[in-house]
Amino acid sequence: MRKFLSALTVFLFSCFLLPINIAFANEQNDTSLPKNAGENTDANHGPHNIDILAGLPKPPFIIEKNGAGLQLDLIREAFISVNHKVNFTHLPLGRSVSGFKRFNADGIATLPANYEHPSIFVSKPYITYQNVAVSLTDDNLSIDKIVDLSGKSVVAFQNAKKFLGDDYNASISLSTNYREIAAQTQQIEMLFSHRTEVIILDINIFKYFVKSHVGGRYNQSYTIHPIFGERGYAAGFSTEQHRDMFDQGIMLIKEQGVYQLVLDRYLQ
Repeated sequence: MRKFLSALTVFLFSCFLLPINIAFANEQNDTSLPKNAGENTDANHGPHNIDILAGLPKPPFIIEKNGAGLQLDLIREAFISVNHKVNFTHLPLGRSVSGFKRFNADGIATLPANYEHPSIFVSKPYITYQNVAVSLTDDNLSIDKIVDLSGKSVVAFQNAKKFLGDDYNASISLSTNYREIAAQTQQIEMLFSHRTEVIILDINIFKYFVKSHVGGRYNQSYTIHPIFGERGYAAGFSTEQHRDMFDQGIMLIKEQGVYQLVLDRYLQ
């Protein structure tokens, strides 16, 4: 009887310990959790790519073929300063807002500083454009103020009516022929080939083109009419967070001298 009770005790004790040992062994060998569980290994905590809609090429501001240009470099450097990277998609300026949702973009590179839209958070102005009127000197046009555009054929950059104000709109409504086109190099071609009397564009875009196109019809003398003031432009973003990061980045690169280096790279 004593031997039987002893054997029964051993059996019951073994039955109790076996599940515990198995459970402990399974826990030791469990590979369903990483060894560093509890540590932050999320790859998304690295630099995040910001998708920005930019306009068509308009050197020196946008140079599409190598993703460079004054404006693109400023945006890129601003986000690098806050540990983010940027991808650019190029669309005509007039389609940037409609393309914003279509491409599920994070931002738009160029908007009027006073732009308002319920789904777009507008940054502080970060870049200045100096729009001018340009004519061929041989045409002997007198253009000293915006109203002098009346009665002339004019080719402007896309969305000029939205950007240049009421006085401009009133004047070009009386022009003999008015067009807005997305490809700003085409504006300059039209001027030098006598297909329009006046073009409206940023002075640096015009000078950059003339500097890189020497000879032939481009040797014609031209007159620059400074009838517009400098105008600051902003960027727009899908979230306040992206907008605030961009504003912070622009502030940082100005403090560090990077902003001025970018300007000097393209405008000197």
